[in-house]
Amino acid sequence: MQRISHFIHDEDGQDVVEYGLLIATIAIVVLIGVGFFGQQINAWFLNLAAKITTVGT
Repeated sequence: MQRISHFIHDEDGQDVVEYGLLIATIAIVVLIGVGFFGQQINAWFLNLAAKITTVGT
């Protein structure tokens, strides 16, 4: 009975679950942001790439 009580009140795995939820939330926000601003980000990078010139030797 004491082992069951200790198992129920044990909080060692709680941090892992919280970090997992935090990472999942950040991933969801990034995916939504890329989906929403994806075309604008792509256009910005294409514009930036067009401005970069390289000199061949």
